[in-house]
Amino acid sequence: MAQLGGGLKSSVVMFVLSLAVWVGSVPAARSQGNWAVFNPSAGQFQVEMPLPPTASQVQDASPIGTVTTYIFTAREGDGSFSVSYSDLPALAIQFVGADGLMGQAKASLLRDQQNVREISFDPATINGLAGKRLVYATTSNGVQRTGEAFFMLNGSRLYVLDASVPTGSEALAQKFFQSFRLKN
Repeated sequence: MAQLGGGLKSSVVMFVLSLAVWVGSVPAARSQGNWAVFNPSAGQFQVEMPLPPTASQVQDASPIGTVTTYIFTAREGDGSFSVSYSDLPALAIQFVGADGLMGQAKASLLRDQQNVREISFDPATINGLAGKRLVYATTSNGVQRTGEAFFMLNGSRLYVLDASVPTGSEALAQKFFQSFRLKN
């Protein structure tokens, strides 16, 4: 009889653990369904994000003038989603080229991460927009994360989309990327 009780106890523990895992996954699924469209007027794009993003800007001095980058970041739980854009001088595009500019943007993005490992950087298309896709892995606060970024030059404007999510939550990153659209 003691063994039966132990087996029942073990079954109850497994049920409770399974329920905890299931309940723990509900917020991620719910947040994926409750995203809202973010549509900044000057950005000439729209994208779905889990929360209204925080806006910031950075100015970098370059040999051909100051370049301002506008950044919109939404963080929810362990996920981070951002879109940034910079209007580049035509001379920079002519001198460095699209691939060179995207490579420089990639190097900057990776430099800003901690414990990062580049997995791939290849030509890609998202929603008919051609650019380059970066996949990277990182660990922060003991959480293994998968990062993905998309770099695209539209005229003289460089867009960078970046999503970093806990490993296993890549569907959230894909939702973010698939929602991105340029406005005319």
